[in-house]
Amino acid sequence: TSTQWAAHCEGLCGSRQKPVLVVGSLNADVVIEIHRLPKRGETVGTRRTDTAHMVPGGKGANQAVAAARLARASETHAQFICQLGNDTHATALEKVLKDNGLDLSACGHADAPSGQAFIFLEADGQNSIMIVGGANAAWPKEAAEQPGLQLVRSAKVLLLQREIPEHVNEAMAEVAAKNGVPVMQDVGGEDRPLSDRLLRNLSFITPNETELERITGMPATSETEIVEAARALQERGVRNVLVTLGAGGAIWLTGSGQIVKQDSFPVPGGEVVDTTGAGDAFRAAFAVAYVEGRTPKECLKFAAAAASIAVSRLGAIPSLPHRKEVDMLMKYGHL
Repeated sequence: TSTQWAAHCEGLCGSRQKPVLVVGSLNADVVIEIHRLPKRGETVGTRRTDTAHMVPGGKGANQAVAAARLARASETHAQFICQLGNDTHATALEKVLKDNGLDLSACGHADAPSGQAFIFLEADGQNSIMIVGGANAAWPKEAAEQPGLQLVRSAKVLLLQREIPEHVNEAMAEVAAKNGVPVMQDVGGEDRPLSDRLLRNLSFITPNETELERITGMPATSETEIVEAARALQERGVRNVLVTLGAGGAIWLTGSGQIVKQDSFPVPGGEVVDTTGAGDAFRAAFAVAYVEGRTPKECLKFAAAAASIAVSRLGAIPSLPHRKEVDMLMKYGHL
């Protein structure tokens, strides 16, 4: 309701120096450009001979960099908590994160190599991804030992994904919820059950339509089915369900039962180059707009514009837009 939204906005006004906090994965992404995936037992060549270059990625890092690029410095900043590896990749990855203005002071250092993701990129921009956990799987076992756990209390919003152990997400979400910090859970990453302990502490869960089907066991091929599946998640304790639909835009079922829809933006340049970081750009942009106190429709529009820019470029972190680009696309319809 408008009254609830006004209260939300008022609650954010006194917290300008509190960060958008992202806890999650950091990967060395190896992008391999292909014509198609090989069949079982088949060997095929790549689409380009100079492919298989390394770029920084991981859903956590993507969302943290996106938040850093999109946040207004006068209102908030972005902080990232991850497990850095013990290899040469880690040094390069850490430099990229710092160059993007991220606060890494609470990151852990694992006795394991950096996480990696092998991204098979087809000519139409669609991709398939294989993840090697590495340092992303090397978090402390005990909840109280998680790096940066106490920083959650002073965040404006907490963003989580599913490329780190579930007990870490559960511990972080529990502390956030107890201290009135909104929690946004991305469903992308490992395919594993969502515990009731986690769900009841989530302000938002943000699956795409395929992930929504997987976590609910319900069909999600039409708007009616999507809303029914989203309501099933709300019955388990999640307050808001935000479903991304790729080129179809997004649907948000709010805690009050309102359905808010957003079409996708036309892609700058007219060509989808790489969809790898689009979902992360969308979720980070939504979080930034949310903590700025924008209306539900404005949050979705800002997020859709950011995702549209991201798909027009190659790579995950390299594709993520800056604030001025999103503002320009929203105002003029082009960059």
